Amino acid sequence: MKMTGGQALAHSLRIEGIDTLFALPGIQLDYLFDALWELRDEFTIYHTRHEQATGYMADGFARSTGKPAGFIVVPGPGVLNTTASLSTSYACSSPVMCITGQIDTPLIDQGIGALHEINDQVGLLSHLTKSSERGNSPSEIPSMVRRANRALKEGRPRPVSIEVSPDVLSSIGDVTLLEPEHLSNRDIQTVDTALIDQAAELLGKAENPVICAGGGALTSEAWEEIQELSKILNAPVLMTSNGRGIIDERLAYGVSGRFATNKLVPEADVIFAVGTRFAMASNMGLGGGVNVQGKLIQCDVDSDEIGRNYPAAIGLQTDAKLAVAALCNALPKYNTIRDSRETELTNLKAAQTEAMNVMNWQAAMSQAIRKAIPDDGIVVSESTQVGYFIQGGGFPVYNPRTMITSGYQGTLGYGYPTALGVQVGNPDKVVVSVNGDGGFMYNVQELSTQAEFDIPLITLVFADGLFGNVKRIQEEKYNGHGMSTKLNNPDFAALAELFGVAGYRANTAEELFSTLTTAIENRKPTLIEVTQPPTPELSSLMVMKQEPPRPIVNLA
Repeated sequence: MKMTGGQALAHSLRIEGIDTLFALPGIQLDYLFDALWELRDEFTIYHTRHEQATGYMADGFARSTGKPAGFIVVPGPGVLNTTASLSTSYACSSPVMCITGQIDTPLIDQGIGALHEINDQVGLLSHLTKSSERGNSPSEIPSMVRRANRALKEGRPRPVSIEVSPDVLSSIGDVTLLEPEHLSNRDIQTVDTALIDQAAELLGKAENPVICAGGGALTSEAWEEIQELSKILNAPVLMTSNGRGIIDERLAYGVSGRFATNKLVPEADVIFAVGTRFAMASNMGLGGGVNVQGKLIQCDVDSDEIGRNYPAAIGLQTDAKLAVAALCNALPKYNTIRDSRETELTNLKAAQTEAMNVMNWQAAMSQAIRKAIPDDGIVVSESTQVGYFIQGGGFPVYNPRTMITSGYQGTLGYGYPTALGVQVGNPDKVVVSVNGDGGFMYNVQELSTQAEFDIPLITLVFADGLFGNVKRIQEEKYNGHGMSTKLNNPDFAALAELFGVAGYRANTAEELFSTLTTAIENRKPTLIEVTQPPTPELSSLMVMKQEPPRPIVNLA
């Protein structure tokens, strides 16, 4: 049929199931937005006040639901404003589609100074995405969108990018729309039965096996299979920050945190790492160098991850859900009867809690949040003291996809807009965004978006008027030579009210629990400003009882 490039793109997105979009319009996108208007009943579109928020909201939606999401921005500066969010989506294996405009086709890469021109935008985005492509005519657009959507679903999910110039969006051509394609990773993945049998024998004969489960296991929705494998092996499941919730941490066998890692991993004779980079074994960067004595069986849909950080005795390059199910079926003929480890693991977790609770302020705030929110409530944790405590194992997680972090990117400021996307994707769940005052101000303007769309997210802003962790490190390492860390903050609760978001204050853990409970009952857009003591006065997460100071292990 005859249609514009904008219509071809809008229809193709609908066909591919990308029906939730986060967007910021602009002149290069006018024909696409006009086409979206024609299909306005087919899409849910949230417009933001900054391009960075479009990418982060899409990331939060995608990771918390497992469904692809798209964001739309203008080329050049619009795209550049989203690069931090794309790097986070890339690090956390998030199925996000970046949809961007371009300058007119004859002007691309000519360097003549066209509005929003940057050199080699496709190439730039290729470094932040799994695939990056341009559609050069209306007829090419359906197949381009199909390839991008397949890339989101095949193998390791990571963001993709597509771009179309305004002259292509406005031109009319013959377009053949594709039929909907219902494809999942497991439709195209297989398992090597011989390798599964070898892995089952190694695990089955192990005396002290440990399962390490990461974000890839959550992406694959392999939590039921991992729970079954844990029961068969009588093995603890050590979850990375992005894998937490695979096992309910109220159960003895659901374990997270550095204290537990440093105890369980060195003592394991066989380690089954599934959907994780197993970065704990690497000496590169923060948190590496955990002593690994046992043999490693590594399962990952991304072949590049197998053996990257530690040599794998057996590598299973396939979907986690398929592989773990196959292992469960193959284990009975090899499996050894092992004594229960429930008492050992319960005591280990109690020791970790005791060690972390020396940070009594962070512990009290974390406990107030956990006590107030439902079991399936979702916490989006930022780079701030309470956030570090939560991610470090001080906050028990009960269900899959109820803990969202920025993974190894550690992108300061990601938390609030990401949490908005999480709430959009989970309208019936309680979502709490944990922020410091420094990170929150990166996207403070999205209070407008939250009020505009009546998003009932509860945002916590722990305010000490500092880039506190930076100040603490500067003063400890450089003889008190702190600089560039003081923050001039507004009254956050009053600011929220000006935007139309309910604003509250809390000074103690008891007040936080009470205020948070009220906010949950009200189900309205809410911000709670929490007074925080200056960070250098707080006990550091990097120092725990019974252990020498060392960096936090990042298992993401």
